[in-house]
Amino acid sequence: MNFASPPLNALLSIPAAGYHAVQKIREGAYLSGLLARREAPVRVISVGNLVLGGSGKTPFVIYLAEMLRFRGWKPAVVSRGYRGANRLPFLVVGEGSNREPVVAPSACGDEPFLIAQRLPKTPVIIGRRRIDPVLAAVERFGCDIIVLDDGFQHLPLYRDVDIVLLTGAEDQMFPLGYLREPLSALRRAQIVVLVGSEAAVVPRALPYVGELPVFRSRVTPVALQMAADSGVTIRPDALAGQEAMLVSAIARPERFRRTAETLGWSVIDHLIFPDHHSFSDNELRQILTSAEAASVIVTEKDWVKLPAWFKENEQVGTLRIDMAVEEEEAFWTVLRGYVDSSDAL
Repeated sequence: MNFASPPLNALLSIPAAGYHAVQKIREGAYLSGLLARREAPVRVISVGNLVLGGSGKTPFVIYLAEMLRFRGWKPAVVSRGYRGANRLPFLVVGEGSNREPVVAPSACGDEPFLIAQRLPKTPVIIGRRRIDPVLAAVERFGCDIIVLDDGFQHLPLYRDVDIVLLTGAEDQMFPLGYLREPLSALRRAQIVVLVGSEAAVVPRALPYVGELPVFRSRVTPVALQMAADSGVTIRPDALAGQEAMLVSAIARPERFRRTAETLGWSVIDHLIFPDHHSFSDNELRQILTSAEAASVIVTEKDWVKLPAWFKENEQVGTLRIDMAVEEEEAFWTVLRGYVDSSDAL
């Protein structure tokens, strides 16, 4: 939501209108064939959103890949690798061989690393031109379906189905609001998923959703891991009534705090850093000093890139979040209509 003053709103509306126009021209160029689109040799499911920053894409990608594998497909997850150092056409993050990721978060980005860690039986590959990691997934790992992470705006690659996650925060075009693409882009989608029990399609988006199937998802805190070397996870409400300091470098930090408070934690502070922030050792020492005797809890996305000395502290932990579609069988029936083929289950 935009809380800027009217004069600032008027000023921001100019670049917002320009950004809107650029996005519409770009969309039209790809959809009309003026700009070429590559087609993968296997089915492609894109998971994306309309807003800048987080909307639950990472836990949804994990959920979707697991669901596909359970139902007999051999999926791979393909991502850009945002903020990672990789400049190769593609980089394998996880080989799907039931092992830990084979590269560091600094090379691939924190989100692909987390996905690979949570999906040890599924190949995870990154690349700026998504067709390169897609082809690597097929040729090197024999995958028969691709889950394209944050792929809704990557129009150079054709996909069989676009799943768009909506949070209810879809307002106006950047920089006036959070939208990175106009609401009319929903016409390209095949499935809409509302993220969280309170999410709803914003009224201005309803004409573009039309008759699209809309499903609601649930976001659930499932475990709390304290001290990386312990290997022990506990119930997320184990900190109920206890003091906790939250630390996050994510796009929607308020959701992290809301979850902690719902679990009954006594949140003494929430240190908020920019999305994808890389923590220095000095910052982490200051965090431990500030927390005193309170537990220090970070998000999963931040956890994967923190140094071992910090994560091994018995005072430090991370909260694991899972996501699932509430009407899973109905969701699968719709999705299967787009991706099923004679040689698939």
